[in-house]
Amino acid sequence: MRRRTFMAAAALAGIAAPAAAQAYPARPVRIVVPFGPGTATDTIARTVGAHVSMRTGQPVIIDNKPGAEGQIGAQAAASAAADGYTLFITTQTTQAINPHVYSSLPYDPVKSFTPVAGLSLGAQIVMVRNELPARSIAELIALARAKPGTLSFGSGNGSSRGGAELFKIMAKVDLLGVPYKSQPQAISDLLGGRIDIIFSDFVTGLPPVRDGRARGLAVTSRERLPGLADYPTIQESGVPDYEMWAWTGCYAPAGTPRPVVDRLNGLIRDAMASDAYLNLTRTSFGTPFPGTPEDLAAFQARETAKWQQIVEAAGMKEP
Repeated sequence: MRRRTFMAAAALAGIAAPAAAQAYPARPVRIVVPFGPGTATDTIARTVGAHVSMRTGQPVIIDNKPGAEGQIGAQAAASAAADGYTLFITTQTTQAINPHVYSSLPYDPVKSFTPVAGLSLGAQIVMVRNELPARSIAELIALARAKPGTLSFGSGNGSSRGGAELFKIMAKVDLLGVPYKSQPQAISDLLGGRIDIIFSDFVTGLPPVRDGRARGLAVTSRERLPGLADYPTIQESGVPDYEMWAWTGCYAPAGTPRPVVDRLNGLIRDAMASDAYLNLTRTSFGTPFPGTPEDLAAFQARETAKWQQIVEAAGMKEP
């Protein structure tokens, strides 16, 4: 009798998991973004969230928690219930760079999360304040070498800082780094003349370049970007082999049931095929990279190994 009861319970459990996934979501979903409103990650999260909400009929709430290079948001997402109702849309800042920069973190980039789906890959634009007498990467390098340690670059996330630090190494220049809570704050200070240089995503960086409030010098991709052909790459501007890409992915707290993760993966991949998302990636010069949870886990592992080398070479490690 006990054996039959156990087998019946096991069978019911096997049925319950897919049924729960089919019913998911049955209430509002929260997406934690570790950067401020108006950032590239925030824009992606809002676009994906709007589509998921439309498909499921449930509200999707964007919860911005900027600060500490994404650590505040990462900790909040990691400590949430593993039920699929809290998601974490983030970048290599929290998932691949921070573990090499900081001796301790309030979360584990691998153990604290379940990968759900990749979202986007995107290059950066190198921009300077209009008053800086540099109209090309070659002129920027010459100016930095003439005044070592005096030109400043701002960064509101690890991707932005990493792009500048990699440039410092490969161009053999000495620049002063200035950290910000969020990338839009760094952009604001560049426009106000308080810092000299920013390596920025296109969502926050391109508008002030296009309207003349800042000067764009180059892009960080290996080849020139369609639609931005007037901007050379850094490597063709005198820094051979330079290349920098930022990426965005979606995670859930560790322990989230696999049927729910699969349901989320399907919803997100559907969102990435929507006109709104494709238009966003086109206008922000990004590339969607959908895939399975395993694809994102493997990609994150490769990125973590790459960033370990960059952080060590650049001396980015914090005490």
